[in-house]
Amino acid sequence: MLVIGCKNKKIFKGFTLIELLVVLLIIGISTTLITLSFNTVSSIEKQTNSVEEYSRFLAEESIVSGNIVAWYFNSTNQYATFVSENGVEKKISNLDNSIWEDSSSLSKTFTYLDGIKIDLDKNKLESPLILFYPSGEISGGEIDIYFDDYIHRLVIKNNGKIYNEIIDY
Repeated sequence: MLVIGCKNKKIFKGFTLIELLVVLLIIGISTTLITLSFNTVSSIEKQTNSVEEYSRFLAEESIVSGNIVAWYFNSTNQYATFVSENGVEKKISNLDNSIWEDSSSLSKTFTYLDGIKIDLDKNKLESPLILFYPSGEISGGEIDIYFDDYIHRLVIKNNGKIYNEIIDY
């Protein structure tokens, strides 16, 4: 006992119960925050991959068919059509409506490259939001998904590239 400087035999080495509980509480809170962060990241990646898959599929359809493809979508529904030279549209049948499943209750907007913004919750699918040309070009735009404390923006460029942006409020 004299080596460590304690002369009283009643002093014991170790942690108190309160110290252990505080450490466990800090570890639990940290684990919860990390888990929530990973869930948000996977949700963002999932939405990006869905939009990217549809975009790639429709671009390929346009190139292969030699027709312009028009993509109509809103917060709950989507479809695409081939647009022929005489203005007749033929619906593309193998698109499902699961693109917005994870964020169906969130507000969404679409902004054209010229700055015109459309609220996707109020969009009636009357006009296409994105056009795919046989040359491989895309009309492009930005899809904003509004979460509680940030905006997830999907930027669709004219060349078909899709980028993620997270904008804090």
